[in-house]
Amino acid sequence: MHKIISTFLILFFPFSAFGGEDVLDQYISEGLHNNLALQQQKFSLDKSLEALKEAKGLFLPNVSIQARYSRAGGGRIIEFPVGDMMNPVYQSLNQLFSFHGITAYFPSLANEHIPFLREKEHDTKIRITQPLFQPAILYNYKIKKNLSRVDRAKLSVFKRHLISDIKNAYFNYLKTLNVVDLLAKTRKLLLENQRVSENLFNVGKATEDVVFRARAEIADLDQKISEAEKNRSLAASYFNFLLNRELDEAIKIQKTAQLPINKIINVKEAITHALTHRDEFQQIQHALSIRKHEINLAGSGSLPSLTAVVDFGFQGEEYRIGKDDDYWMASLVFEWTLFNGSQTRSKKMQASLEKQKLELQRSELEKQIRLQVRDQYHALLAAEKAVEASQQREQSAKKSFEIVTKKYENGMAPQIEYLDARTTHTNASINSLLAGYDYLIQRTNFEHAAGLIDLLKYERKKS
Repeated sequence: MHKIISTFLILFFPFSAFGGEDVLDQYISEGLHNNLALQQQKFSLDKSLEALKEAKGLFLPNVSIQARYSRAGGGRIIEFPVGDMMNPVYQSLNQLFSFHGITAYFPSLANEHIPFLREKEHDTKIRITQPLFQPAILYNYKIKKNLSRVDRAKLSVFKRHLISDIKNAYFNYLKTLNVVDLLAKTRKLLLENQRVSENLFNVGKATEDVVFRARAEIADLDQKISEAEKNRSLAASYFNFLLNRELDEAIKIQKTAQLPINKIINVKEAITHALTHRDEFQQIQHALSIRKHEINLAGSGSLPSLTAVVDFGFQGEEYRIGKDDDYWMASLVFEWTLFNGSQTRSKKMQASLEKQKLELQRSELEKQIRLQVRDQYHALLAAEKAVEASQQREQSAKKSFEIVTKKYENGMAPQIEYLDARTTHTNASINSLLAGYDYLIQRTNFEHAAGLIDLLKYERKKS
């Protein structure tokens, strides 16, 4: 079957669909580099990688400078009755020394009133904070790491979709291009038919209505050519859109002497390959890891935490930095939440339910992919048979048209028979053309469903 299809496509298509595998590969690499939607996906990945760096930074010490200068007034007063305590003693000593003729005098002291708040004060320090045991930091890091992996898998999924879209857009463009070319060749046949009809009318072998019919056929074909030109322009614009190029930019078509046909594996092998290599499974697997770490993160609320804090700075009423004003303090801060109204349990349950939901989604995804691969496989087989059948119809219609043409030119067949044979031949040729490109498009769809698209091949070309 592959040999039949390969031979048919090479002989029939003026511009081969794999008309230059290298050209198409270059276009795919260009699309992977320039596509705007893909660039947006890359921004999401870059953002998640920066979030991962942020989570990693939580393991490192935090160093900060903290400075405070305060002015205060009022507040509590600390009273120290130094006068009430010492003045009676001083008076007794003064009397005793005076009795013995000793000159000495102890003055009276007033009670002290010390404000609790300093009128002015500064505190400038460097603080180093180092987490020693905080499980939440570890699980947060693991979550961010898997989030970046999810975004990376999303990017791969998008790239494979884009490769498939670019291939199909290229084939659709070639399809419309060949239809235009085929209709242009048909127009030449109709012009020749008009010339023959006019000659037959001039020599009296046909009535004038055959001339009008020939002209009407040309007008009808011109309308079809106009429609085909519109489709070609739209197909080219969409292809250029995928590559983020100017919509009317020329598209290269390279002729080829051979059409490479990849070996199509059977449906069981295709399903196994898809379940192993489809990036959607990696994406959901990393999402399951995230839910697992979220459960652990929620559970870490019931665990203690230990943090080391070291301060070195300067204090005083005057803003001075000297050896008489400096101080240091090192602390171990231990915290353990013993009860929080069952919040930790509820958070763990929420995360566990999300994990169960994802597990069901994974099972559903597996069934969807099995169905998708099976559907695309059988669609590919149908496309192969359509190519073979359309080839046979086109060959038969061509031979029939050649016979009728000779008969018509010799006045042995009516014009309606000639036009019917021409219409049948043209339609068979177009159907054969469409069947060939539909096969190529369907093969791309099958390769995408089975995970057979080699992403690294185009990544290497791009680099």
